[in-house]
Amino acid sequence: MTQAIRGILVEEDTEHSGTEERRSNERHRVVFRTAKLLLEDHDCFCIMRDISSAGMKLQTFGPMDGIDVIDIEFLGGRTLRMHKRWERDGFCGFQFEAPIDIASVIALPHGERERRPQRLRMNFPAAIEVDGEVFQVRLHDISLAGAKIGIDKRLRASAPLRIAIDGIGRKRADVRWWRQGFAGLHFHAPLAFNELAAWSAQLPTDWSEESE
Repeated sequence: MTQAIRGILVEEDTEHSGTEERRSNERHRVVFRTAKLLLEDHDCFCIMRDISSAGMKLQTFGPMDGIDVIDIEFLGGRTLRMHKRWERDGFCGFQFEAPIDIASVIALPHGERERRPQRLRMNFPAAIEVDGEVFQVRLHDISLAGAKIGIDKRLRASAPLRIAIDGIGRKRADVRWWRQGFAGLHFHAPLAFNELAAWSAQLPTDWSEESE
């Protein structure tokens, strides 16, 4: 049966709905809801596929080897801690540390700030070309639409540039802002979700140290 919970379309699994146990722990199929996993040194995207008050099944885009406990962040900024129970064929099953209210977890955020595209935290090397000069920079976060970099050189607002990121390639962007050694960039063409998800999930956990 398909139903809407606070504007999100889900399918209820009624295979064993006649039992008291099933009624107390209803499972729902979530249609393409994105979230991000908060790893120790960076974030990566995932897709919620099946959720209950006790846990969820996630589609991941890289191996989750060595991960037993992890935090997940939903649109709007709410986080939950989970324990991994299984992994196979690009999917992982997690158990929440405490039962949750499904509707509040998968509800769309209301505020404009909370609806902004999720950014992935990291500290990755990159390079930019601006005004005919090349600078080595640090990529501090990235979303489908843009990125935040660390650079001492003052960049003027609206300046066009190209940014090169290993594993993603070169992207044309404009400077949105610069202050105190950081700059915000807006890509001319957004990244594809699957591209960014796969790239972030497949980064080795020690990449930030190796890149120094």
